[in-house]
Amino acid sequence: MKIIRGSHLTTAAKLSNNWRPALTIGRRLGHAGVVALGLIVALDGCARFGLEAQEQGEAVGRGEAETLDAPALAPAGIAYEVTVEGVLEDDLATLLRQSSQLVSLNDRPPSSLAGLQRRAEGDRGRLETALRSEGFYGAKVSVDLDRSVSPIQVTLSVDTGDQYSLSEFDVRYSESLAPAPERQPSLEDLALQIGMPARAPTIVAAQRALLDLLARRGHPQAEVLNRETLVDHASKTMTVRLDLDAGPVARFGRVTLSGLETVEEDYPRGLLSWSAGEVYDKGKIESTRRALSRSRLFSSVAIEPSARLEPDGTLPVEITVVEAKHRSIGFGASYSTDEGVGGEVFWEHRNFSGRNEQLHLGLTAAEIEQILSARFRKPSFLRPDQDLLVDGELANRDTDAFEEQSITGAATLERPYGERWRLSAGLTGEYSNITDSGGETTFQLLGLPLSATYDSSDNLLGPTEGARLRTTVTPYTGTGDGGLLFAVGTVSGSAYRALDTDRRFVLAGRAKFGSLVGEETDDVPANKRFYAGGGGSIRGYEFQSVGPLDANNDPLGGRSLIELNAELRVRITEQIGLVPFVDGGMVFDSVYPDFEEDLRWAAGLGVRYFSAIGPLRLDIAIPLNKREVDDSFQFYISLGQAF
Repeated sequence: MKIIRGSHLTTAAKLSNNWRPALTIGRRLGHAGVVALGLIVALDGCARFGLEAQEQGEAVGRGEAETLDAPALAPAGIAYEVTVEGVLEDDLATLLRQSSQLVSLNDRPPSSLAGLQRRAEGDRGRLETALRSEGFYGAKVSVDLDRSVSPIQVTLSVDTGDQYSLSEFDVRYSESLAPAPERQPSLEDLALQIGMPARAPTIVAAQRALLDLLARRGHPQAEVLNRETLVDHASKTMTVRLDLDAGPVARFGRVTLSGLETVEEDYPRGLLSWSAGEVYDKGKIESTRRALSRSRLFSSVAIEPSARLEPDGTLPVEITVVEAKHRSIGFGASYSTDEGVGGEVFWEHRNFSGRNEQLHLGLTAAEIEQILSARFRKPSFLRPDQDLLVDGELANRDTDAFEEQSITGAATLERPYGERWRLSAGLTGEYSNITDSGGETTFQLLGLPLSATYDSSDNLLGPTEGARLRTTVTPYTGTGDGGLLFAVGTVSGSAYRALDTDRRFVLAGRAKFGSLVGEETDDVPANKRFYAGGGGSIRGYEFQSVGPLDANNDPLGGRSLIELNAELRVRITEQIGLVPFVDGGMVFDSVYPDFEEDLRWAAGLGVRYFSAIGPLRLDIAIPLNKREVDDSFQFYISLGQAF
């Protein structure tokens, strides 16, 4: 294995996520879209420039930065190259490179041969120490300098020998304070197994895990008094013995809260994961810290158990918080060639009456829709893990498919199920006046929306691993031209898989299925039918245009839907990515997809600009089996990935 002279590495800084621009860009690029795109890139460039300038200033302060008006000078000294022999290119080889000063200081060569010799001899001890940490206690490293060539060739020859194994890991508790047998961690709990490689990081991690597990089982004051590590070169094994004082069993005591200003004290106390008198569990401290942070009420949360027990065996806990700002105002702008110019303003209060109640008021004004909306969320409603959501909307919409004037309201209960699922059930009411190809009709509907969502993805805007699933079913009853009874159901899922360790190649797929049962298409309100086409559906086709059309080529909607999307997301540089994609789907008049009509397919290529505020998406899509009414291509620009 040859180690060549290293290069400088630059680590990209990340922007704080304390601000979030409310900018919306239309599905298809127009003049306003170009301006918005330029604004996003300019903001990102300014942010990156500021970060780089800050890093340069810090480097100057440390005396590490080069001047801008003088060329870099070649380093003076004895040039050399390093070769390491005896190990394969694996994690061990990487550890040895990281431990070697010959490698790390290659760009600062010594001024003399004697200095190079000292550096090489120092590496002998450093590499042997690194090898022992991996269980190679008999390893030897020799050094050779070949001065007959230029640059000088430095060879580090490694003889690892055999890797020693763990023969015993014995924990000896103080007899008077030994934990109950069921509270004593086992070797399996510590991720240890007799006969495994005797690696120092594994032993150190096991000791940390031992204290952590005891703190989760009622012994927060446990401490290691002595650690004895014995290496037997004859048997090539290691024995580890720990003398441990577990301390007395502790129970949760009084809780002191400080730092509250507008938040009522009973709300954060309601988020505590423990009750007074319970056996102490460090895991419940961590769970409470996460719950307080997720509330978005606090910019800082610190939970500190006392260092000393009370005479009654309880452990006081002090919680110190710093309240975050609870009010915000935002706005957005949009433009697209099919939807025109639009704008949005909103006001949000995240602590409306002192217990994390969230009130969001919004106004949207665009050529195809005008919406006044309000949403109220009451957390910990009737039980700590349940939220109450109340929504209201006054809307006017004018699309190619229908015209709508409506008022809707909904009340929903929402709660988590396990770590990744979220369930909700509610009641919704709607009064609407809708005009479509069949004429004008007034509808009164009452619905029961039910949903279940699952999310294991690793990133909201640019996932590289995991999956998402959402299932919704809403039965409706009401009146239109006559009595109505129908149900609308959808299942949509997406999956993400990185194809390489650096996650520069990510395969992403999405599928969506929908069905409407109970009524004929013409009897169902047009705003409850299925539509497809557009940037969030099937790229390459106009908004809502895929599926049945009337004599004027306006969308009729349907009672079933299928959408399929596949992308290969390739990250070319840190800021630029390419995404070839294929989209397909169809809306059917039947209750279930009957495939009598061919699916509409489109293919395209996208560019991603990975800005400090998320990936900026530019896609161009071409319909592969276009109809006469379809354009030759469509262009989309937005923030975030397509799905």
